[in-house]
Amino acid sequence: MKKLVITSALSVALIMPAAGQAFAASPFTDIDNSTAKTQIEALQDKGMVNGISSTEFRPAAELTAAQGIAMVVKGMQLSLAAIDFNKAPTAEGYYTTVASDAWYADNFVVARANQLDIPGDIDPRAPMTKEAFVHYLVQGLEKTGQYPTVKMFIPIEDEKDITVDFQGTIQRALLYKLTALDDKGEFHPQALITREEAAVMLFNAAEFVESHKDMDNGAGAGSVEGTDGVDGAGATDGSQPADDSDAAGGTDGAAGTDAANGTDAGAGGTEG
Repeated sequence: MKKLVITSALSVALIMPAAGQAFAASPFTDIDNSTAKTQIEALQDKGMVNGISSTEFRPAAELTAAQGIAMVVKGMQLSLAAIDFNKAPTAEGYYTTVASDAWYADNFVVARANQLDIPGDIDPRAPMTKEAFVHYLVQGLEKTGQYPTVKMFIPIEDEKDITVDFQGTIQRALLYKLTALDDKGEFHPQALITREEAAVMLFNAAEFVESHKDMDNGAGAGSVEGTDGVDGAGATDGSQPADDSDAAGGTDGAAGTDAANGTDAGAGGTEG
């Protein structure tokens, strides 16, 4: 059967490098007291994150699943460009809970097409745990190349609280230095992650990828040697809302505001 090459607006919008955006976003006005201010500003400059509104990032707010997947897809510049399909992928083809007209639909499609193991019944509006965000971030990072790591196991004091399928990716996140244990050697996997905490990890992941650009990484996201843990599998962009928020009374859809989760309006818009 002849393969279908995706040339839709979805693929065109999502294969454009974040650094090549034509319009600069307005600076966030609510991050001056954030410990992640430098990282948030750097990510915004590269088009890797957007805000809840054009001027608000809401660093202390809990990160929703929709916002977390959007961060990973944009920050790791995942796309459909190198993937052939027998049938064009759709959100409804991958998920039972993601409508094709939701602002975050394209990001969920790209993530699943790139083999991020997001469950088909994920709740995009639900807050994301630290372990879940780290898991998907590592999976996204490893789609950008094959990276060598030191073969070692890092003891985690609260390892019993980690979902088994996430143990391998969390170990690699620590080895990649995307995140670190606290002074008690704990990871706090079930804690709900904030937007600023996620931004720091995304910044570290982007820096990691950039620092390895001169290496011969290959093209795939093949297995990474290095852990003994378990390896778990301003402007808006037309079809998406201008807001990245998903407030309780917001409307979910291509033209609406998804207020409790936010919308990912593309490089110059608001992020979910």
